[in-house]
Amino acid sequence: MAIISIGISDPDDSNVYLVTGDRNVLVDTGLARDPSRLISRIRSALNGSDLDMLVLTHCHADHVGGLDAVVREFGCKAYAHPEDAARLREGDSEYILDRMFGFRLGKCDVGDLPDGHVIDTGDHRLRVVHTPGHTRGSICLYDEATCALISGDTLFAGGVGRTDFPGGSRSDMERSLNSLRRFDIKGLYPGHGIHVEHDGNDYLAEGLSMFGGVII
Repeated sequence: MAIISIGISDPDDSNVYLVTGDRNVLVDTGLARDPSRLISRIRSALNGSDLDMLVLTHCHADHVGGLDAVVREFGCKAYAHPEDAARLREGDSEYILDRMFGFRLGKCDVGDLPDGHVIDTGDHRLRVVHTPGHTRGSICLYDEATCALISGDTLFAGGVGRTDFPGGSRSDMERSLNSLRRFDIKGLYPGHGIHVEHDGNDYLAEGLSMFGGVII
């Protein structure tokens, strides 16, 4: 079993993770200004296996820029929390922030992934945890098998997500961070910056203590 970090090729990219098992799940796509490089790195990580599902932690362009390229290449379906999936289906540029990165994403075929849903890969059980604050539909994925948290732009190893974009909310972010305290978090795999394999609970405590301070 593994959660594999797909190396980013652009400083504006989000982290991209491949969760392996009987089913393989990609989490986010990065900005993907060079889609061919992203596809090549995913194929290398898959090592001949299929990609079964794409999960988006939220709808910002630096996390979903490669959505269409991944779906076309691997034939998988993309999913996001209903709040952000609707924005992607509408192609809501103000919310997606694609023009901030110099392109237009357009309307995307994205299915709804509700809070509490469990994605069973065989080796991992990824529970969808709705964590609004960065966007209305931000999610984390908590792996019940390894106690790892894929945290999107909610929590970082040294900070918390910013709340000043459309759909962001400081009060929602604080509630979301507090809601994560119910989990035993060992590994932390955030949307930006380093990932760690131990002491995830400590980073959550740090994030709560510095809430409103360091943001990415």
